Amino acid sequence: MNEKNKNLLIRGGTVVSDSAVIPMDLYIEAGRIKAQGQPGSFDKERFDEVIDASNMYVLPGLVDPHVHFSSPFMGCVTIHDFATGSVAAAFGGVTTVINFSTQANGESILRNIENSNEIASKQSIIDWSFHGIILDANENTLNEIPMLVKEGYPTFKCFTTYRQAGRMVDDLAILSLLKATAENNGMLMVHCECDAIVEDNLKKALKLENRWINHALSRPPSAENVAIQRVIDLMKEENAPVYIVHTTTKESRDIIQAAIKEGLPIHSETCTHYLVLTEEAMDAENGYQFICSPPLRSQEDVDVLWNATINGPIEVVSSDDAMLPTEDKLRIAEGRFEKVGSGMPGIEPRLAVLYNQGVVKGKINLPRLVALTSTNPAKLFGLFPKKGHLGVGADADIVIFDPNKESVISGSTHHMNTDFSPFEGMKIKGDVQSVLCRGQYVIKDGKLIGKPGYGQLLRRHLDESWLKRK
Repeated sequence: MNEKNKNLLIRGGTVVSDSAVIPMDLYIEAGRIKAQGQPGSFDKERFDEVIDASNMYVLPGLVDPHVHFSSPFMGCVTIHDFATGSVAAAFGGVTTVINFSTQANGESILRNIENSNEIASKQSIIDWSFHGIILDANENTLNEIPMLVKEGYPTFKCFTTYRQAGRMVDDLAILSLLKATAENNGMLMVHCECDAIVEDNLKKALKLENRWINHALSRPPSAENVAIQRVIDLMKEENAPVYIVHTTTKESRDIIQAAIKEGLPIHSETCTHYLVLTEEAMDAENGYQFICSPPLRSQEDVDVLWNATINGPIEVVSSDDAMLPTEDKLRIAEGRFEKVGSGMPGIEPRLAVLYNQGVVKGKINLPRLVALTSTNPAKLFGLFPKKGHLGVGADADIVIFDPNKESVISGSTHHMNTDFSPFEGMKIKGDVQSVLCRGQYVIKDGKLIGKPGYGQLLRRHLDESWLKRK
């Protein structure tokens, strides 16, 4: 029998949604959730396979809306392509990723995405989509935004920093992008660091003894806070949905919250590493491995960010998986903190770390974990109701999670394409046992089953009801 036509029953598990934790059986047909039922309510004999989920949590497949596969940076390429990245994602319970497609100067964003789709279609074992990265808001780029939205890529990202690398867009460009975004039902994603503050502080940091932790001094919290406030001020001129990527400071939490109270359609995420690690990680011999932008912050910021995942304004926790090979980092850096390529790996441990640091420690509950990693990103990025939940009609993207298994996170045992883990040595409870994507196993009993080419392109269309505040 064709695997995708099998009728499956997931029996005896505890299903977790973004609002409830309920013992429930799931009936899967043709890759989708056909029905939900009380435990034991379905006749086992009518199914081609019965999956015993006793003593397990049954979660919707995670959505990671912020990854950088095959991303060019500083003359190198990030460690994950769709082949290695989708495998690492699946072992972490992720069934959908949204990757960034970088616009080269003068290049069509849409053509870049189409070329990247050809590669992903041959490599990925899970479903995917793309955001465009906008480096130049010229007339050609602005004219492409309606086409991007029409073709199912309604979200695109710009930077308020990296001027010297040719990535920064100025206020006028952001206004133009906001206008085009509003007119075409898109959402603008913004990396917020004030470049003037970064460049000024870099000059100061370069006068100090060279240490990896100086990276944090060169990109202070004020750079992020000022940039976010500036974007908000521009939104008041051109009102369009905006998604602030990787929020990291206690002040930025307050700034975004105030904008939400004003009714502005602003949304924000943070990343796993900003909820667990502090800038002290850079004050070590291998501190270069922990360099990312914005940088890791203080413990006070970490505590505030956890509160923001519960009470807002943070709606999503992504991985921002974006590491360069260690040998390339060392080669580029030449021993200097300011030359290190930013980014860390994180797509695989996101669920395990958030479960242990959040749920086990009582900071968030299971429904909030599901909301932050699956339901909210699915809604915000135009994937819901196909993805992000286990209701009737949804794709059967399912994680069977064993909450009792104990292990230790290590770069020597994970499935990411690197021997470095930001969370090395962290003792954890809970493990992904099996993962289904559209009703087919990609991970079964801890073993890789998925095949390259199984994943599908997801063309997305935003639902204004999830984006607007008024």
